[in-house]
Amino acid sequence: MLPKKTFFFILAFVFCASTFAQQLESSEIETLITSNTTDSTAVSSNEIKVVFKDSLIATVDSIAPVSVQNVAIYPPPYRNWRRLGSGSAMYAGATVIAFGILWALPERTTKWNKEEMKEKGILWKWKQNVKAGPIMDQDNWVLNWIAHPYCGGVYYMTARSCGFTVLESFGYSAIMSTFFWEYGIESFAEIPSKQDLIITPVVGAVMGEGFFYAKKSILKHDKKVLRSKILGMTSLFLMDPFNTILDGFGYKDRVKTQMNIAPVGVNQLSKTPVWGIQFSAQF
Repeated sequence: MLPKKTFFFILAFVFCASTFAQQLESSEIETLITSNTTDSTAVSSNEIKVVFKDSLIATVDSIAPVSVQNVAIYPPPYRNWRRLGSGSAMYAGATVIAFGILWALPERTTKWNKEEMKEKGILWKWKQNVKAGPIMDQDNWVLNWIAHPYCGGVYYMTARSCGFTVLESFGYSAIMSTFFWEYGIESFAEIPSKQDLIITPVVGAVMGEGFFYAKKSILKHDKKVLRSKILGMTSLFLMDPFNTILDGFGYKDRVKTQMNIAPVGVNQLSKTPVWGIQFSAQF
């Protein structure tokens, strides 16, 4: 059973991280709006109607400067299934490593009966465990309330960083923690746990959303924490390891471009419309 102090400490940590990140984001947006505000000529609907009647031909002096934006957007404004697939595929390799680490841990920690597994085979053990579960496990509280929620948070961030919503990311975390881990990899060694089936996706989603806002803040500060690039990159890796690895290896999304042309004002001398052209490209 998790001590009350530890439980409230975890919730307080996630809440503070999320609140801090949101405050940073809000203050930066306010500063950005203030610093980019310039005087412009207001155009009434009647003026625009007159202008369109006079001329719909754009001349050289009626074209507004081109605005090019090539800034990385987080999270992406669309569901990036390709990136999610790449991140999910990386779990296979990570699972082999995780299983090896758990196998190396003492039996009093994992509660795995290694001798029985060696004697009757791993596949036989998996079938027996799946049929017997789920049950209330007796694992150490560190595994149940820290390790499993953290893994749930990582599952959550894998989808959240690919442009999926809170509910969709929670669903991804629930699927991965249930079928990939509890009834998948871990069932080769032990019976699925009732606590883990609930705690991993639920508490993990809360922790993951805190990671999400913290990552947004770190990326807006040029991947720095306390002005340190090392701390920033370490934090990003711990909160969202697979997407961070993909970015580190130069993963590139398919280019998405967009161009908008619209009247943004009126030339006071010629009374012709001033057309604005905005081009944006996301890589």
